[in-house]
Amino acid sequence: MVTAMPDELICRICHSSKNLHDTRMRTCEDIRNLGDYKVYYCNNCHNGFTFPNVPLEAYELLPDVSKDEHASSANTILQWFIERRLKKLELLFDKRKISLLDIGGGACAFANTMAHRKHSVTVIEPNEKNRKYANISHGVNFLSEMFSDDLIQRGILKSNSFDVVTMWHSLEHTDDPQAVLKAIHAILKSDGILFVSVPNINGLLAKTGGNYWTYLDVPHHLCHFTPRGLKQLLINSGFIIQRSYRFSIEYDPFGWYQTLLNVVGRSHNYFYNSRKKNRSDQTYIRYPRWTKFVTACGLLFLPIVGIMSLLTLLLNTPACVEIAARKESL
Repeated sequence: MVTAMPDELICRICHSSKNLHDTRMRTCEDIRNLGDYKVYYCNNCHNGFTFPNVPLEAYELLPDVSKDEHASSANTILQWFIERRLKKLELLFDKRKISLLDIGGGACAFANTMAHRKHSVTVIEPNEKNRKYANISHGVNFLSEMFSDDLIQRGILKSNSFDVVTMWHSLEHTDDPQAVLKAIHAILKSDGILFVSVPNINGLLAKTGGNYWTYLDVPHHLCHFTPRGLKQLLINSGFIIQRSYRFSIEYDPFGWYQTLLNVVGRSHNYFYNSRKKNRSDQTYIRYPRWTKFVTACGLLFLPIVGIMSLLTLLLNTPACVEIAARKESL
């Protein structure tokens, strides 16, 4: 039986209105009071998108919190993850000093570390309240803007000016990813590198978690990617795939841990919001009474997390798609 599609249903990524189907992933209205949004999969570009169109006030994110506001254990783990990111980048640019643009920098933990190591760093972050976290004394240039080619047209960013652009889980928040990638192509220097990391809607974790998949986060995530779909999108935007990663120590184990807590507790990311983001009392999330109890028993899930993370690696179905792509010289 074929379900009728809404007349105005169009893929955000390739703008096709054909070969679309409902993934049965959606917001859970009994948990989050953000409206009823569904995720559709496009067989034309092999990616997904959130429908209906999301008004700004529905997907606008609250300000991040600085590293100093995390629990000491969370802060230690965060810094270790940042070091892992740096090592990936260092392998790509041979440890030389670079000009970096970090799109969606949040609390600027990654950008500040890069600036501390004497790299030239610019952060694009729409939430102006996150500016206070940028380490201006180390030279971080913070721009409170939505990234688009309009920044180039206005002269705020210059063409061919950056060695590396990073998007750590920010591309899925954009309304038109292809336009964003073409603008990134324009500001990168010849043979410059884009490093992009996004949730994998086709991964084992996503299929297991369904509506309770920790990286679903509808409607904040406007687009949803697969390895095949993101690679093709990058190629169509003028990039050459340099390297793709089978596993992320930052996102895979935690993704399994939080998703298991979500499924058992029938809640959405309580552990992440309370420990990492210090947002356990967000007004738009209603947690069941037993959520804190399930979270307190979370250590019992660790053996399952280890097994499923290993299975994810063996099956090459990572929780997130991480790709390093090089600007193709024309």
